[in-house]
Amino acid sequence: MSAIKHAYIGRLIGDQRGESLIGFAFVLPLLLLVSLGALEFTLVGFDFHRAGEATRRAARIAVIQDAVIDAADFSIGETATCTGTGTGVNCTGAGIGSAATFTAIVADMQSVFPSIAADNVQLVYSDSGLGDATTPGGIIPLVTVRLINFQRPFRLISGIPGMPDNFTFPSFETSQMGAGLGPASS
Repeated sequence: MSAIKHAYIGRLIGDQRGESLIGFAFVLPLLLLVSLGALEFTLVGFDFHRAGEATRRAARIAVIQDAVIDAADFSIGETATCTGTGTGVNCTGAGIGSAATFTAIVADMQSVFPSIAADNVQLVYSDSGLGDATTPGGIIPLVTVRLINFQRPFRLISGIPGMPDNFTFPSFETSQMGAGLGPASS
């Protein structure tokens, strides 16, 4: 009986039929981690493109619609910055001229990337050195739109220990020459 038992144990030890299944069980978590990570960072790259495109579109809207700042408060050599709040817009360096324009800018940015909030949007009107407040057309500002403090939560890899919960995008910025801030030509 011990010879039969010894032969059976020898065959069992030499049997390699389940080896590939055990090896796959060790490799599967690593394959899933790499696959989910590649997918997550592909989505981050796509969102990076959408954020840049939303910023470019916002700059075009900012220069063709009424200025967010009050033109009467803007003079040569000055800079005015308007930043979105949860309920509207707050401007420093000039009063608010058209809050509706700011709302339209944010709405257009959200049509490209719905996760953008008003407090992620900043408009800067700076003197470009062109124009004069006393001439028709007035001061021509350089209008800069910035997407700031924008984060994208990780959805697929957030549960992995040591991974951050979100990705913070760098600030996106696009500038265009604006329409004159001053008296219209007669």
